[in-house]
Amino acid sequence: MNTLAFAGRREQTHSTPPDRAGLSTALRVAAVTVLTSLPVFLPGAANGLISAEFGWSSVRMGAILAVYWLASLSGAFVSKRAVLPMNGERTLAMALCVTCVGLFSAALMPVVGLWVSSVFGGAAYGYTQPHTNGLLMRRCAPRLRALAFGMKQAAVPAATLLASMAMPMLAGPSGWRPVFAGTAVLCGAGGALLMRGTPSGVSPASTTRRRNTPLRGRAFLIAVSCAGFFGAMVGNGLGGFLVIALTDRGASLTVAGAVATAGAALNIAVRLAAGWLVGRVPQAAWVALTGLFVVGAAGTALLASTALTVAAVGALLAYGGGWGWAGLLHYVIGLPYSGQEQRATAHSQMGVSLGAAVGPLLCGLLFSIHPASAWWTLTGAGVAAAACALAARSCTPGER
Repeated sequence: MNTLAFAGRREQTHSTPPDRAGLSTALRVAAVTVLTSLPVFLPGAANGLISAEFGWSSVRMGAILAVYWLASLSGAFVSKRAVLPMNGERTLAMALCVTCVGLFSAALMPVVGLWVSSVFGGAAYGYTQPHTNGLLMRRCAPRLRALAFGMKQAAVPAATLLASMAMPMLAGPSGWRPVFAGTAVLCGAGGALLMRGTPSGVSPASTTRRRNTPLRGRAFLIAVSCAGFFGAMVGNGLGGFLVIALTDRGASLTVAGAVATAGAALNIAVRLAAGWLVGRVPQAAWVALTGLFVVGAAGTALLASTALTVAAVGALLAYGGGWGWAGLLHYVIGLPYSGQEQRATAHSQMGVSLGAAVGPLLCGLLFSIHPASAWWTLTGAGVAAAACALAARSCTPGER
């Protein structure tokens, strides 16, 4: 059974979404994803200010960021066993409130609070990601679902851009603590607004019947989760070491920052474009996913070059492909599991979270020994991600 026919079957098994187009749900999910991502991207953007104030090494800050992703892994694992609520907004509201507490603790008592913020924010992010995936599948019209996943995942690089812009614009005159506190206020306000949301209908009967049924296709779940693991190693390793790699090749900090910003913007565009394309041509999902991994691997290979121009081109390819796959990954793993999308995407989220923690730590170790070895390692990870995607495609449940 091909992907297009399978998508048609999904349309029959799901009741008509209460929000027929699903745009309002997709926008709410994207906004929550931005806010719950900031506990990892704000410390990264304020790394220099925080380290200078407390005399911290880059190793300590890297550990704080890794804790966020390990907490995200734990949150996704817990979410795998949770029931998708009829009123998903309440779950999102609680996640924003937990994130709010963490960010306030970072602003008020940074030495301990930054660790608390990573634990709280990461757990909230990891727990809500499978829930939001389930909401998008349940509420969005079939033609919009792939784009909705692209919008949600585009919110992650959007959060990096917001954090990178907020620090120089706001932290200069007032310090980095008010930026964290202001973000906490936004999270609290968003949580309060969502808490007032009304239930939007009853879950489909198939969801209730099948939520306790074991997921079939264990090999498929493992292959897609491994693709997410290797892919996240590339994306998060790139985000942590691109600027320093370009400056080591002679670029000014302004130029290196401009390349990183352009890469993040391209990443947003790729995630949205991939979702738009697959929404109209469902058969392209696996080709697009595998192709993005390959493009990302080519980009990280070019980053091993000592030539600045070649490295800059590699950075754009690595950002566009090596981190542009996230929406498609969660979308394709949910397709074969009508009514069980939350549990299925919890597997891919755990793989992504683990890779996001391992990638920067491994790159930090290799970068201190031989910078090029870090980029070749990420190239290998990108190739491995593509191979895992091909393996998953060959054993997709229901498509033999």
